[in-house]
Amino acid sequence: MAYELGFDIGGTFTDFALLDTESGALNIFKALTSAEHPEQAALDGIREFLGTMRLGHDELLNAIHATTLVANTLIQHRGALVGLLTTKGFRDILEMRSEQRYAIYDLHLEYPPPLSPRYLRRGISERTDRDGRILQDVCEEDVHQAIADFRRQGVEAIAICCMHSYRNPENERRIAEIARDRWPEVPLTLSYDIAPEIREYERTSTTVANAYVLPQVSHYLRTMSSELGRAGFAGNFYLMLSSGSTAMASAADDQPIRLVESGPAAGALAAAFYGGLAGHDNLISFDMGGTTAKVSLIDGGEPAIASNLEVARVHRFTKGSGYPLQFPTVDILESGAGGGSIAWVDNLGLLKVGPQSAGSDPGPACYGFGGDQPTVTDADLILGYLNPDYFLGGEMSLDRTEAERALKPIADTFDWSIVETADAIHRLVNENMAAAARIHILEKARDPRNYAMICFGGAGPVHAAGVAAILGNNEVVVAPGAGVASAIGLLIAPIAFDFAHSYPTMLDGADWSVVRDLYAHMEAQGRKMLADAGIRNSEVRVERSVDGRFQGQLHEIQVPLPEDLGDMDIESFVSRFGAAYKRLYHYLPDHTPIELLTWRSRISGQRAPIKQTRLSDSGRDPSPAQKDCRQAYFAEADGFIETPTYDRYRLGAGMELRGPAIVEERESTIVLRPHMRAEVDAFANVHLYLS
Repeated sequence: MAYELGFDIGGTFTDFALLDTESGALNIFKALTSAEHPEQAALDGIREFLGTMRLGHDELLNAIHATTLVANTLIQHRGALVGLLTTKGFRDILEMRSEQRYAIYDLHLEYPPPLSPRYLRRGISERTDRDGRILQDVCEEDVHQAIADFRRQGVEAIAICCMHSYRNPENERRIAEIARDRWPEVPLTLSYDIAPEIREYERTSTTVANAYVLPQVSHYLRTMSSELGRAGFAGNFYLMLSSGSTAMASAADDQPIRLVESGPAAGALAAAFYGGLAGHDNLISFDMGGTTAKVSLIDGGEPAIASNLEVARVHRFTKGSGYPLQFPTVDILESGAGGGSIAWVDNLGLLKVGPQSAGSDPGPACYGFGGDQPTVTDADLILGYLNPDYFLGGEMSLDRTEAERALKPIADTFDWSIVETADAIHRLVNENMAAAARIHILEKARDPRNYAMICFGGAGPVHAAGVAAILGNNEVVVAPGAGVASAIGLLIAPIAFDFAHSYPTMLDGADWSVVRDLYAHMEAQGRKMLADAGIRNSEVRVERSVDGRFQGQLHEIQVPLPEDLGDMDIESFVSRFGAAYKRLYHYLPDHTPIELLTWRSRISGQRAPIKQTRLSDSGRDPSPAQKDCRQAYFAEADGFIETPTYDRYRLGAGMELRGPAIVEERESTIVLRPHMRAEVDAFANVHLYLS
């Protein structure tokens, strides 16, 4: 067994990457996703991919998987019927939320429905105070009655979340013991196990969301694992977590909610990896696929990590309108701009693009699968950016006539030509993505002009130059295999586990022995889980941090800590906190007490790195890689111009291209606009220079 397989099920395509661990050779593959049976499409794709490589499932050492199943279950509200057991008096917290409105002047504000309906939420007489003292033991009769009711009502999973259980889980665990005794087969999720952190609403939301997806995802993972085994796979089956790490499928089985952003997280890891090869540690990662575009920031060679996220929003790109989840995740901005995003005219007569998507079924009109809505891919085809005979390496043909037919109603609305309409759609989606990315980056106190961009996704290299020009980036890097970046990222991700535990305290009153005990507990769990995955203790890396804030502030920042807390004193911590605070806000208040809230630990073990073969210097002349020429539309050139096209697989190190030019590979297409130039580096990255 000498191969590792990464496969990512996306909204439009399922991507595959195969690594030969001995030679370092990397092969990639792409197949359409099945909306109804995504797991079967993935299994069929694996079988076809391995067949083309003349390999068997038994030659796979590891299989690493990312999936949209968790996110889709939440978005489509197709999860389990969940009963919630919580402290008496707090069963309505899922509707009360945080009492903050995401649109303060909207009198008809909508929120997603609670994942546990009110009639299945039960208050249990028990109480723990904020310092972890048990004020009232669990009333066992309350639990017996609730479990009996749940069984009659057909509950499929139970969430347990008690007040202040992050400080002392004794009552929460007692409720679970009683529930298991009365109903052994029902799946349980305890808040202490999945999110032992302050903020009752967010903790309850995370616990209920995990219970909501648990039965379906567990069944899916068991099916996927057994089908792979039936095909001959006998290696390790890993899952990609939202935090940018991987875990054994068995370790993630009880906490499937942590898979919710697995695919986008893998893409950010690929961006950091290829950015390093291209000579950049600070990058804007731009990943545009068939359904959405994702933007993340790479600083110092590492993707930014957030301590929480939000999913299944009523208004998809409006923060505060979804379900908050409380665990570490790669910090990613998602916008409804993909190749399948639909163009439409709103009731004010304005052209819009997205967030609705044609997906893979029926897909853009030019796919010829029955779609009749105008999409970004249709526009790009009409503009000449896509080769109708080389989509997916020639496995699919694109129909320009169907694309024109789909765009005609919009063209007639504005009295534009079909080409003018296509150009408007292309430029508008670029503006939308750039505007969203600019806000995301500025919120982190960063200037997008100080970063290069690295782009991925099937549609990313087509649009990257336009988006970068709006943001003020001077360089765009297009990595090899850009169309399947998330699948490649799966092969890069470390095996790791993230833990968090709240212990609110003022800095000057902190009991560091309590902190050391918390870290010892978290790290013992992590080391055991890594040992189960075959990682030697000597290879384990431990990272620590704490969420802190000035007293009276609403939000906190994450402050890195040394591995040995014996080296920590108040003066050194204040210095660390001040540096982190000033880096974000550029201002440091004087003489304000510091409050510490949640202590975090990441325990990781690195897999063998991908070996990247260096290309030999081929000289500057790109003519050996030229395929032909075709007409492509560029507004800055006032229309269609003859544009040379190049075969990316024949580009050599040192070759230089002058815009306009188009570079084609099986999974994506690079568009080099007029007045731009490009160079190929020793690792096959194409660097586009805008000025």
